[in-house]
Amino acid sequence: MLNLKQLETFVWIANLGSFRLAAEHLCTTQPAISTRISNLEHSLNTTLFNRDKGTVSLTAKGRELLPLAENILNSTAQLCYKADATSALSGLLRIGVSETVVHTWLPQFLASINEKYPDVEVELIVDATVNLNKELLAHNIDIAILLGPVSEPAVINHVICEYPLYWVASPELGLDATSSTHAFTRWPIITYARNTVPYYEIHRHFTEQKIHQVQYYSVSALSASVKLVESGVGVATLPKEVIKEQLEDGRLTIIDSDWTPNPLTFTVSYITTPDSLLIEEAVKVAFEMVNKLGQ
Repeated sequence: MLNLKQLETFVWIANLGSFRLAAEHLCTTQPAISTRISNLEHSLNTTLFNRDKGTVSLTAKGRELLPLAENILNSTAQLCYKADATSALSGLLRIGVSETVVHTWLPQFLASINEKYPDVEVELIVDATVNLNKELLAHNIDIAILLGPVSEPAVINHVICEYPLYWVASPELGLDATSSTHAFTRWPIITYARNTVPYYEIHRHFTEQKIHQVQYYSVSALSASVKLVESGVGVATLPKEVIKEQLEDGRLTIIDSDWTPNPLTFTVSYITTPDSLLIEEAVKVAFEMVNKLGQ
């Protein structure tokens, strides 16, 4: 007789394309995964997967039955949630975030998750957008809050917040309150990492202006960028939201200029899965928190 564990295993193998990866995701062994599928195929009197030299693909009948299995799992999750919303959502939620979010609304978001869903454990990864993108597509994280969107058909992207960028410098550099970007090139331009949109925009700007003697310090850690600018190493573009204290006490000054990069636009990106109810509820909490904070 079929059961939910067998259906869950069927759906995850179909999503990940591998018995081994499904076993890792479901925290069990590959033989256990194989047994579940064999029992499920026996109960349904059909073959769900083609197995050929280590590769796994759905049979025609498997493709036909997959949406039905997904619906059963989603309906089961909804049933448990409707019965007891607080205790129904539990388990591990893997969230990947860009560092800008860490310095803005992430603490309040995680506090709200803990308050609403005390049985949920959070695993947090702070990394560059390019790496978060890869981790999401590999199903190594459940939610990515990054400079999006993620351009893959399977990924759902929702714009959640946007932060304008401002040229900032230490008062020690003696820059005028209004300066051209050409004046900034007397010092290193401290940017986001080389594989980010802000870096490419800044590099393209100076190239188009035919300013070739530009020294770039590309930094992957936002906190390190702030420290470098604060120490007078160079000039940077940063969101006001992450340098409030430095602006208030005069360690950093905003310089009005003739050009700035486009605002940082962050998306909440995720892939719907058999157990995506927790993911979807966490996304709702994220939007509630951003709206509450006005960010």
